[in-house]
Amino acid sequence: MAKKFATKMFGLQVRIVRELNNAHIFLEEACARLLKGRDRFARSSSKAEKRYYVPSARRKFAKRTDAEVMEIYDRYLATGLYEAFLVSTLSRFESFLADVLTAFFLAYPMRITERVQGIPACPDVSAADIINADDKDELMRMIIQEHMEQVFRQRPSDYMKYVVEIIGVQADKSFMDYYEIAATRDLVVHNSGVINGLYMQKAGKKARGDLGDRLTVDKEYFYGALAKMKKVSGAIKRDVEKKYNLKEKE
Repeated sequence: MAKKFATKMFGLQVRIVRELNNAHIFLEEACARLLKGRDRFARSSSKAEKRYYVPSARRKFAKRTDAEVMEIYDRYLATGLYEAFLVSTLSRFESFLADVLTAFFLAYPMRITERVQGIPACPDVSAADIINADDKDELMRMIIQEHMEQVFRQRPSDYMKYVVEIIGVQADKSFMDYYEIAATRDLVVHNSGVINGLYMQKAGKKARGDLGDRLTVDKEYFYGALAKMKKVSGAIKRDVEKKYNLKEKE
């Protein structure tokens, strides 16, 4: 089971690195084309408003001048695209971590009963649920899925502690960078990027500003975040390979 888990972990890590790299490749390609689109509006001297179809319960149009459309391009090219991709890639990275834990619990089912401070206990299963289950493996997967939903509702520092203690990997220094990235994501989603006390708590010494400052998620920051997430995944894979890949017997 040990080598099976290590092999599964290797495949998951390769996949998440590929997906993070894909995000970088896509943005580089897309932004080059968007810049060409922006130039078309930048060269325009027209002040007339043009109609653009927008989603609505009824078919509607929004009116914008060429200058206003150019400002839209500028906003998304500067930060908007990178904010959106930060949210989506971090969500995908959390799914990767959940997949790693799922693979571990499928290999070592009894470990799901262990408690780690700050993480809700695995949901109880009644004897009736077990007896009535048509497929015990599917029941186990449902239990794991429900538990993962609870685990990843916690702060990154808590669920990473869970990963460390349950799987038995080391708390790598790259985790601190990850906590700041996750805290930045939360600010983008919930506080328009303005630093609050919660961000300061989550980011710790990696905080990128002071209370009330507005954080910037631009090309440089986002590409750095991709590299840091890959480093976190690599650190986990390294320790899993050391701990499990060499085991021939349980």
